[in-house]
Amino acid sequence: MNPHRSRALAVLTTVVLVATACGGDDAAEAPPADEPADTPADTSAEPPVDDPAPIDGPVSTLPADVPEEYRRALGPMDVGGDFLPVLDTDDIDADPALGMPAPTVLGVGFDGQPVRVDAAQDGPTMVVFLAHWCPHCNAEIPVYNELRDDGRFPEELNIIAISTAPDPTRPNFPPDEWLVEKDWTYPAIAEGVDIELQPPWLAAEAYGVSGFPFVTLIDDDGNVVARWSGEQDPDETIEIIESRLGL
Repeated sequence: MNPHRSRALAVLTTVVLVATACGGDDAAEAPPADEPADTPADTSAEPPVDDPAPIDGPVSTLPADVPEEYRRALGPMDVGGDFLPVLDTDDIDADPALGMPAPTVLGVGFDGQPVRVDAAQDGPTMVVFLAHWCPHCNAEIPVYNELRDDGRFPEELNIIAISTAPDPTRPNFPPDEWLVEKDWTYPAIAEGVDIELQPPWLAAEAYGVSGFPFVTLIDDDGNVVARWSGEQDPDETIEIIESRLGL
């Protein structure tokens, strides 16, 4: 287990995650069986265009007693599906999570807009867990930026960061300003919390994060095809993406 994960936990002891109900629209009433429809169905119309599914915000909310210094670093978050096992090997092919469905994540970006991780719906996805105080994350983001600027990431690939393990006592806090300074231009989700977990970082625990940065590749069926932790050679990163996702 990477020691980076545990140091940030001591200052967060009072955070609680509260779920609220989400109502739906009432179903439309069908006309009585003995009343004909107003107009016959138009079978000549063009089929509807499949627009991307709208993203609604997470149901979970952060309560008022979250310490003020954390409010810019955490956000409401819903996680669906089973948690992945913790990555405890450097051998990508020996990862027990390979082929498992990746948890879906619905959170909020630092601009207040909802962001989701759902590759089965949105296409092949690379999730990058970043901690603002981690020297390896600070070294790796410029590598990703160079790959981005050189056009080496496949166009079909969704890249989403999850800013995790915030610590107001450590460098580069708050993470929203840090990501701007580091020129991170992809969507970034503020980590959620669940005090029943140890550590309490919800998305990181769901993905079996064992160190930072932490990357998970998910295919368009929603299954994990690769995970790794730490800095990575950029050519190897692209090779893994292209070979594991077929892009």
